[in-house]
Amino acid sequence: MFPLGIAYFVGLVVALAVGGAMIWTIVGPVLLIATLFLSRWAGDAEAWVVRKVAQIELRRPPTAIEAGQSARSQVWMRLIDPTTWTGIVYLFAQFPIGIAAFVGLIVASVITGVFISAPAVIALSGPHQHFGANGPQVDTVLEGLVLVPLGLLMFLATVHLVNIASAVHASWARLMLGTRAKNIPTVPPEIEPTPGGPEGGSRAPIEESQAAPAEGLTGLDALTRREKEVLGLIARGHSNAEIAEAFVISEGTVKTHVKRVLSKLDLRDRTQAASFAYEIGFVQPGDTASAYVPTPIGSRRRTG
Repeated sequence: MFPLGIAYFVGLVVALAVGGAMIWTIVGPVLLIATLFLSRWAGDAEAWVVRKVAQIELRRPPTAIEAGQSARSQVWMRLIDPTTWTGIVYLFAQFPIGIAAFVGLIVASVITGVFISAPAVIALSGPHQHFGANGPQVDTVLEGLVLVPLGLLMFLATVHLVNIASAVHASWARLMLGTRAKNIPTVPPEIEPTPGGPEGGSRAPIEESQAAPAEGLTGLDALTRREKEVLGLIARGHSNAEIAEAFVISEGTVKTHVKRVLSKLDLRDRTQAASFAYEIGFVQPGDTASAYVPTPIGSRRRTG
């Protein structure tokens, strides 16, 4: 943690300082964009280390971007993806956390070693060796033996403190590097406005008076298939993080889909979008997108 924290801090500070100073040249933006992507990979590496050392399940949020996006759109989606910035904050924090852990461990180890080795040091150094220059002095082997139990207690306290610090650090890593999704919904099938028609999906026919209006009257025809799926998950109350996990794409990509849905349907926010989906019959009361147990880390395929 200590050497990596220094490397992360120095690398980020230098890259941001140089990139910011040269922002009006082609080098500055390229350096800043490269730092943006490299910080994500560094976060992936940190998550892997935490999983191995702390033996915890830490699922990283997906960052895949759907095909067909321009390079400019991909950079923008990285910028609006919350996990990009939580990862950078985590990398910056490794520097002070690493220094605190290093100093604390060194001090505790030195004190423990001095207490445990006191009898041997006094015996080898002769009767003129003293411990505690500004307090009670220990100048005999017998008196030095009194410090051994204190050293052992200090050792046990240090071990417990290391375990506590590791647990706290693992929780911090899970908070900053892990996915924010509480569950991962299955992607609901696209719901056509006329269930029971040739392509009406799996819904059973409903009464004519309850049938959803044609797409042209609701604005749904302006949405792409993916945007309709996003609208369905929004109406079911799922967050951007959970929608991103369902499609295995970045939260930035989901934010872009949500923004387009709201714009095309002339809606103000997600709440209004959910109400709209229920009002036109796109989603029926009682509909749920059941959660599934995610496959092990590293074996998930990126689709979308």
